[in-house]
Amino acid sequence: MSETTARQRIITGLVLGYAAFVLILDTLAAQGFAFGVDWTFLRWRLAYGFDLFKFLTWFVVPFACCLPWMDWGALGVNRWKRADVILLAVLAGLGLAAVLIIPFVPSLDRIYHGLGDRSPEFKWRYGTGTLVWTFSWLIGWEFLHRYFLLTRLERTWARWGWLLVPVYEGVYHLQKPLIEAAGMVAFSLLVTAWARKRKNALLPFLAHLIVELELLAFMLVA
Repeated sequence: MSETTARQRIITGLVLGYAAFVLILDTLAAQGFAFGVDWTFLRWRLAYGFDLFKFLTWFVVPFACCLPWMDWGALGVNRWKRADVILLAVLAGLGLAAVLIIPFVPSLDRIYHGLGDRSPEFKWRYGTGTLVWTFSWLIGWEFLHRYFLLTRLERTWARWGWLLVPVYEGVYHLQKPLIEAAGMVAFSLLVTAWARKRKNALLPFLAHLIVELELLAFMLVA
């Protein structure tokens, strides 16, 4: 093994370790684990639910690490093809279909129950708070997986390394209903393969954002 290859694998190992570490810490905090340490101290919530822990660990730190070698084309639309716009529309449609089956899946309905009978004031507070919270984690989630992890995996294990991205996303979502975790893996396989082919992380982010907005809209009117 050459010195360059060994160095690449060490860096990739550190990236994988960092991503696993912050995802595990977030899971411990979200689930309220308190063995030895009360991990809820990591729930760094600001006004309207802005999740500072996710924003810093999922986005700011990885972005700072990537900044000296940033491929800015990965964040724009110049690498898109005409068919990619159609793909985005298809993903939005599939996301809407997934949202609309929530009332028929008890495990999902318990978590994402509708708020249609609540007051306009409550809906406004919930809607704005959810938008702020979603922004605080979504930009980091996509950057962490579709750029920080993926670019390193591509350099080290070009043929199969990208498959670790859906593994990370699926394992993290095991704290959710299994049907949601399975849906996340399916989504990740598709958009990670696309990001790998196009060297672009924007479409996965937009597709994920649209699904989150569809879910919010459903909860506010259902």
